[in-house]
Amino acid sequence: MSARRTGIRLASVLAASALLGACAIEPPKTPPQPATVIARPQPPPTTVTPLAPAPSPDQPWASLTASFAMHDCNDSPLVRDELAAYTRSPARFEDMLRRALPLMMYVQKRVAASGIPGEFVMLPMLESTYDPSEPSRRGDPAGMWQLMPHTARRHGITVGHAYDGRLDPVASTRVAIAMLKSFDRRFGDWRLADLAYNAGSGAVAHALRGHPEIGGDAIPDIRVSATSRRHLAKLMALSCIVREPGRFHVKLPRPTAADRLQPVKVPVGLKLRAAARMADLPESRLRALNPGYRSSRVPGRSPRELLLPAAAADSLAAALAADASEPVAQVDTREQDSGPSNSLRFPAQPDRPQRATDPTDPRHPHVVHRGETLSSIAHRYHVTVAELKRWNHLRGDTIRPGEELQVHG
Repeated sequence: MSARRTGIRLASVLAASALLGACAIEPPKTPPQPATVIARPQPPPTTVTPLAPAPSPDQPWASLTASFAMHDCNDSPLVRDELAAYTRSPARFEDMLRRALPLMMYVQKRVAASGIPGEFVMLPMLESTYDPSEPSRRGDPAGMWQLMPHTARRHGITVGHAYDGRLDPVASTRVAIAMLKSFDRRFGDWRLADLAYNAGSGAVAHALRGHPEIGGDAIPDIRVSATSRRHLAKLMALSCIVREPGRFHVKLPRPTAADRLQPVKVPVGLKLRAAARMADLPESRLRALNPGYRSSRVPGRSPRELLLPAAAADSLAAALAADASEPVAQVDTREQDSGPSNSLRFPAQPDRPQRATDPTDPRHPHVVHRGETLSSIAHRYHVTVAELKRWNHLRGDTIRPGEELQVHG
């Protein structure tokens, strides 16, 4: 083969190889185009106002601690001292909580509704261990919030022999909440509000002169008494135990249905004994929850609200609603201000004892007591008012103390 032909063939082979190599290379891809997005109108932003956690009827502790707003309790030697004192006996602390739980749950509901930090639910615990009947001696504070007489009167509640609003959980809680909110508006700090509750707003205002910055410590470094500083330390210690019970070997009590309390509006002159019967509640329990009502009946100069377990409150409200159109048996609506109930003298006409009944006789005699109505008696025996009238040949609704009614069935 000649050299010329060999060169021509070699060039042809190289050209063919180049052509094949070019075909093997993938052509460049067209860059992907963005998908067309159809803009949709967006709803206007919604402004959400944070609310205080509502107390749970079954687990009040979680909602209580969620509403805490004050400083951590570990930052002060004073707080640590009070923690050690309160938890020296965990069993004793648990018992204290258990006895206070019904009133604590009521106060928690009122505090949450007022926008006050949950720590102040523990304030009556350090003031009186939640004893609403804590008495006053010679003008000293009284009740579970330990209100002074002039403080209570300044906030519009009566302090007298027949009714003492400081001993009334409903009225005293209303006053205490109003005071705390007033202190917060004035000082802008809940720690100072607690100091003012104990020492008085004037003492705190005087201590703040020349101290525009109170610092971030658990206990503000201002010139108030050691008692007031301890007061705030106790409040924080109690709150810390509730927030971290396991750390202090404390088991928080679980509420029952009987622990849920509810106020009921009642008429002037209603006897507490009659109210207890209508509520299907022992009179001693009614009085223990409402020690502010110190005479035998509800006086005119009072809020006329009784605090009862929820089921008993419903029963009383239903009985009162049924009685609204009926005359009450000889209720004296004049305010009795003659002292506590144990010093009252009962009417000259005594209540006649009920006769023993024959088990085979379907009739049961009932002697009418002052304050009773046909509806309350019917409610007690689970019969109707119409049946009571028919059995006793009554044409109207009027009944009198000492009158004997026949109840059938």
